[in-house]
Amino acid sequence: MQRCQLSSRPLRVLLVLSLFSLPVMASAAEKDELALALRQLDQVQSALERAKIVAVQDKSDGRFFFDYERATRDLKTMKQGIETYLEPSRAQPRDKGSLVGQYRKEQP
Repeated sequence: MQRCQLSSRPLRVLLVLSLFSLPVMASAAEKDELALALRQLDQVQSALERAKIVAVQDKSDGRFFFDYERATRDLKTMKQGIETYLEPSRAQPRDKGSLVGQYRKEQP
């Protein structure tokens, strides 16, 4: 019986050490996913810029149009938030501004 307890001790130590490393691994995975989100936001911004060029060329006389400037500001806000989380410099007050979410405007 004594011999069985001695052989399981290294396993217990390994188990305890692996539990302490889980938050670090999760953090690395989270950072990878957030970096991917940043790249995707860059792609969305590029798509918005292309769509804006097409919209200007089409010159539709519709009553409503997409508010590209507001969407771009919201994308920048999201990117800044992710970048600040990934590389925090120091504690700073939060921006009270929020995403608008409404991108349809009426023609003047």
